[in-house]
Amino acid sequence: MTADKTVKSNNLTPRPPVVAVVGHIDHGKSTLLDYIRQSNVVATEKGGITQHVSAYEVVHKSDDGKLRAITFLDTPGHEAFQAMRSRGANISDIAILVVSAEEGVKPQTLEALKSIKTAGVPFVVAINKIDRPNANPDRIKQELGENEIYVESYGGTVPSVNISAKTGEGVNDLLDLLLLVADLGELVGDKSAPATGFILESKLDPKVGPILTAIIKDGSLKTGDLMVVDQQLAKIKKMENFLGQNLTEASFSSPVRIFGFSEVPAAGQTFNTFTDKKSAENYLDQVNSNLATENCETDETDIHSEILCLPLVLKSDSHGTLEAVRHEITKIKDERVRFKIINTGVGTITDTDLKILIGSSQPLVAGFNVKIDRSAQDLADRHGVIIKTFDIIYKLAEWLTEEVANRRPKLTEEVVTAKIKILKIFNQVKDKQVLGGLVQQGVLKKGAQVKIWRREAEIGKGKVVELQAQKVACTEVLEGEQFGAMIESKNTIAEGDKLEAIEYVTK
Repeated sequence: MTADKTVKSNNLTPRPPVVAVVGHIDHGKSTLLDYIRQSNVVATEKGGITQHVSAYEVVHKSDDGKLRAITFLDTPGHEAFQAMRSRGANISDIAILVVSAEEGVKPQTLEALKSIKTAGVPFVVAINKIDRPNANPDRIKQELGENEIYVESYGGTVPSVNISAKTGEGVNDLLDLLLLVADLGELVGDKSAPATGFILESKLDPKVGPILTAIIKDGSLKTGDLMVVDQQLAKIKKMENFLGQNLTEASFSSPVRIFGFSEVPAAGQTFNTFTDKKSAENYLDQVNSNLATENCETDETDIHSEILCLPLVLKSDSHGTLEAVRHEITKIKDERVRFKIINTGVGTITDTDLKILIGSSQPLVAGFNVKIDRSAQDLADRHGVIIKTFDIIYKLAEWLTEEVANRRPKLTEEVVTAKIKILKIFNQVKDKQVLGGLVQQGVLKKGAQVKIWRREAEIGKGKVVELQAQKVACTEVLEGEQFGAMIESKNTIAEGDKLEAIEYVTK
């Protein structure tokens, strides 16, 4: 079973920090990550990374001479990091805000700062590109102060360090600073507990199936463990570290690649692990029982119906109006269509909201009193995601009601149009039989599909290819009338058999 988070474990030990790097796109985030990875992956593993990875561990020798691990999240601004904010959880423990010593604070710098504050994680400022001729770290610190980022050297509380990601100057000081912040945060974990954490990345490999990149935030993970992600339960068949090396066990803060799922879950989900199937299934039942109508559960009355789930992301200008919108959606009732709310949030509709829908069938994004980022609209246009925004809640509800009606799955029903008794068999040539019969109920039409019944059992099917009444060709025979017909069927029809003429009606 999973560890009980309400009881303080006696097995807590310090754990490595998980660090995300954020900032303006051209201020050197990727260069910094590359330098750290190349310089601090242990010597025996250098060159071992042969493909792009979304997270990796480095080993840094701290001031006291000890080797300590740090986990870095690559591709800063990863959609999972954004998705965690909306769920009130954080995949990272510390953030590095990178600012160019030449260009200073940019709009994207402030957006990154807002993300950090929303996530509630401590951060350090790395003033990069100090090797450039026009670098001016002091001016940058003043700019930061003007934007309410007060670094320690200017009387504030935010740690900062001057670095050059290109030459490596100051990078060791940055890593020392990260470990100091981690120590102050008292990051601990229980290795004896089943692992919990987050799915950073997920993809479908055509050869091996779904692959999940997970960050373990507590406990230990072993091959053979049962993992629950969202509404999926899977047994871990194989596990790799960030170098692609096979593992049988991994512990907190480690990034691992997981194999064994049958479907690809969305990035940004939390995971829990279990050692026995009963505990895992009980937990999954609890998850399912907590899902509301929008999660596409069927009632007993429609359990055999074809239910279409429409993936939906909701964005609003406030939490209050968001709840009002959700309430309106619960009023939309349909036997064949349900909404599955994938994510909700307050603020502009961004490409992050789109990314969690890509690959879903018939996805929708609804916004109330919010705008749509240009990048989000471009992504929606490329992947066929429909986005609509409204400033009146009932108009939003009306649109969703229309979408339900337009996307309702068609149901095909089998309707009996005639019941016939076979009176006489005249001849048979291969699969075609000439016979005479009586229409006991309904109307028999030329071209009708028929079911063949013998002593209350269906023995086959056929088709009326020719039809006569009183030896004259016709297109239909009415109830109570006798007829002659040629029936095409692979089954031999006998006197006394019953036929049912059927049509398929789509509703």
